[in-house]
Amino acid sequence: MVEATLLVLAGGESRRMGRPKALLPVGSTTLVEYLVERLAPSFDEVLVSAREADQLPAGLRDRLVRDLHLGQGPLAGIEAGLAAARHDVLFALACDIPNLSPELAGRLVAESAGHDAAVPRVGGRPQPAAAAYRRSAAAAVAGSLGAGRLRVTDTLEELDVRWVDDLDPEQLWNMNTPADYQVFLDAMRKSR
Repeated sequence: MVEATLLVLAGGESRRMGRPKALLPVGSTTLVEYLVERLAPSFDEVLVSAREADQLPAGLRDRLVRDLHLGQGPLAGIEAGLAAARHDVLFALACDIPNLSPELAGRLVAESAGHDAAVPRVGGRPQPAAAAYRRSAAAAVAGSLGAGRLRVTDTLEELDVRWVDDLDPEQLWNMNTPADYQVFLDAMRKSR
């Protein structure tokens, strides 16, 4: 178990999916519950970021961290998570990145030592919604939100980031559309 806080980002608007991604059925559970169940045993604390409690299944509402800047995207969730976390390191994971392993999460937490964040890159593109952030990043995150700069990648330019490039892109695959969701469900059925 890593001494870090897992934060699942579950407050997105899910425009391309057409319905809340966090509540998509995955077997007998939801996508957000699936992620928490998969990753929680590796973390000392688990939080879930959303705008409102009704964006989460009832069983996760006691872990809710409400965005401090409503409707401001993943950066607002990271800000709220950093403010609420018991630990210096927060591993933030968007609920639409279902393949990330506990081992990779632990590696990114470890890679953040001595930096403000450890962020994976796939094909040179940052993946800030599956990254470890230290409390030292909080001021830059809050400053970006206060200035109306909502892109996490813009905030990363103000941080000391440990970039992690040698990763399996499948672990950072992002599920955005109904077709992506079907691909994920088909892969889960095949792995059983």
